[in-house]
Amino acid sequence: MNILNDFRNLNNEATDKICNTFNLAFSDYVVPFHLTNAVLEEKMKLENLQRHFSIGAFNGNELAGFILQGPDDDTNPLMLYNGGTGVIPNFRGQQLVRKMYDTFIPSYKEQGIRSLKLEVITSNTPAVKTYEKTGFEKKRFFQCFKGDINLSGPMNPIIEIVQQPEPNWALYSLFMDMEPSWSNLPGSIIREVTTVTWEAHVNGEVAGFISVNTPTKRIRNMAVAPKYRRQGIGSALLQHVATTLQGTFTIINIEEKVDGMAAFLEKAGMTNYLSQYEMIMSI
Repeated sequence: MNILNDFRNLNNEATDKICNTFNLAFSDYVVPFHLTNAVLEEKMKLENLQRHFSIGAFNGNELAGFILQGPDDDTNPLMLYNGGTGVIPNFRGQQLVRKMYDTFIPSYKEQGIRSLKLEVITSNTPAVKTYEKTGFEKKRFFQCFKGDINLSGPMNPIIEIVQQPEPNWALYSLFMDMEPSWSNLPGSIIREVTTVTWEAHVNGEVAGFISVNTPTKRIRNMAVAPKYRRQGIGSALLQHVATTLQGTFTIINIEEKVDGMAAFLEKAGMTNYLSQYEMIMSI
């Protein structure tokens, strides 16, 4: 096995090469999945993952490992988000993740980057240990839910559900009890053209909202205005999207400390299928 010491950004790498390496690296992952070129491109757009911030470990022309990264701001970035890290089986055991970070952190500092962020499945103990050895610290504990929404009973007749083509994120932020994770931030949702937002109105006032990626049925964000809670608003929103889209829904990265959210989702028919740590490293 060659010992790799060639670490470069991914500026010159085609999507299919990155995708092939991604799929090989994740072929034995704790949650198996397979990306197509189109899905990878959509993921990179949504999470603002950019090739010049991303890192590759190369064996000649072969891409053996990668860290896909995106900035929090395109003009004056202070943070980079890791949207995917992988090493293909033949090149594991070389501490490539730590080496890739160590190689690029000096240049990130020169560009004004002050911190690095990622999410990792809690049961993926080797990855968690690798990130901790690299310098990351656990900051938040997230729960992820999946299931067929099953809500019985009539909807409160005073609640009107309307599709909103121009979501008011400044207003919605007042409804939220937690800072969304990276892929659920307003900026990410705006970049995801397949996401649709519905509002719940009560007497002409916005009482809550839900944003869903319609092809994948992933709920990107939802919240109810504090004064309208426990009045069936959240249930009405879930019931509407379940009826409109049909199928199995997911919602990821609900902070454990958000009071009542897990119980609400479980009552609606969803189960906590995995958990993640949000980890951050200051540089």
